[in-house]
Amino acid sequence: MQTGDGLLVRLNPVAGGPSSGGLSPKLLIGIAESALRHGNGIMEVTARGSLQIRGLTADSTALLAAEVDALGIAVRTGVPVETGPLAGIDPQ
Repeated sequence: MQTGDGLLVRLNPVAGGPSSGGLSPKLLIGIAESALRHGNGIMEVTARGSLQIRGLTADSTALLAAEVDALGIAVRTGVPVETGPLAGIDPQ
C-alpha cells in the first residue's frame, strides 16, 4: 500500500508460529532488522494484531519478503475476517 513515506506492508503472523513457539524476541528482532534494512525502520503493531512495516520501495518489498520467509515466519494471506468471541454462542 502506498503511503506518504513509501510503501507499507502488513504482516499477520499465524498463531503458534515457528515450531509452535510463536513470535519469539529473536524473531521480532529479525523482523525489526529487516524493517531497518529495507524500509525506514518503523515497525508498528496495529489494532488488529498485525505488524506494519513502513517506508519500503518497490524493490525492497521482495527483499523484505525473502528475509521474513528465511526467518520461518508463516503469515496469513487474504482478507482478515473479524468476529466477536461469542459469535454463535450468545443468543443475543
